[in-house]
Amino acid sequence: MGNKFDSKTLLAFSEGRYSYNDYLKVKQWFNHIDDFKHVKEELFQQWQELNMKGNVETGSLNHIFEKIQYNILLEEKRKAKRVFLWDYYRQVAAILLIPVLAFSLWYYLSAPPVQTANESWVEINSPEGARIQFMLPDSSMGWLNSGARLKYPAIFSKERKVELSGEAFFNVKHLARSTFTVSVADMDIKVLGTKFNVSAYSDDDFSEVVLKEGKVEINGKTGQFHYVLSPNDKITFNHKLKKLSHEKVNADSYVAWKDGFLVLDNEPLRQVVGRMERWYNVNIIIRDETLKNYRFKATFKDEPLEEVLRLMALTTPISYQIEKRNIDSKGVFKKKKVTLKLK
Repeated sequence: MGNKFDSKTLLAFSEGRYSYNDYLKVKQWFNHIDDFKHVKEELFQQWQELNMKGNVETGSLNHIFEKIQYNILLEEKRKAKRVFLWDYYRQVAAILLIPVLAFSLWYYLSAPPVQTANESWVEINSPEGARIQFMLPDSSMGWLNSGARLKYPAIFSKERKVELSGEAFFNVKHLARSTFTVSVADMDIKVLGTKFNVSAYSDDDFSEVVLKEGKVEINGKTGQFHYVLSPNDKITFNHKLKKLSHEKVNADSYVAWKDGFLVLDNEPLRQVVGRMERWYNVNIIIRDETLKNYRFKATFKDEPLEEVLRLMALTTPISYQIEKRNIDSKGVFKKKKVTLKLK
């Protein structure tokens, strides 16, 4: 074979440091694994070295797994629109499954792809105060809002299903005879191919779905309900009151967050505060109860917190105070704290 095995290249690839030529080399090694038997030996040696250090954590391995997964998907997407990439993806994924299940290397290189009870999952977490874009194994794409978490199988079966906590926007790729389901705490959102927004934070009293394009089917878990949404429909389920509500909205206002817009659409302050806390990663305290019912309608584009508070104070009888950030016992800065009260 013209492509000679190089252990340094394989190590760099498993750590996420590689060029496009390195990627092609590794792909060829896995495609002709019998001609490159040193690949398996080198992978086990890498794991033994990591294990001897005694500082390998599952979380860090998950992070590497996620990073390489996206690199493989993006490299293949740039190369051609229609390629059979999942054999490559399955084989490269074995690099990171070895530390968890050492015997899985040969299985992933030689066995046919099947779904088992022990299938591997990928989890993406969006940091507080940030928004991140993601791509799923079927090329569906989307965004995660601040503090959101998305979990999905490393390889989709016929039934594509993801689990969400927090807010996300999905642009689902249509695949014939393959449904796509987003599962949140109190409902399942089932689609074939569409664009929609889901908000289901664990500390909120409600879950919300807004449809931008296509059609989605809502099936309740904790409440007995079934609903089919059309574009610009919004459905809200209050899981404390077990109450379902439906209304027509401008869907663009509910998905603008992915483009850096903070849109307040005639919302009461008690609701605005929750969104601002996640958007800016701060704690906001309302001192006067009467302020909670004040409504705000505004759109901000990448504005700093101080500017948003200043503009809010100009249009309402609100005064605010931003407290100095303190350092905890571990030397880490605590969240910024903001107090709102009547003037």
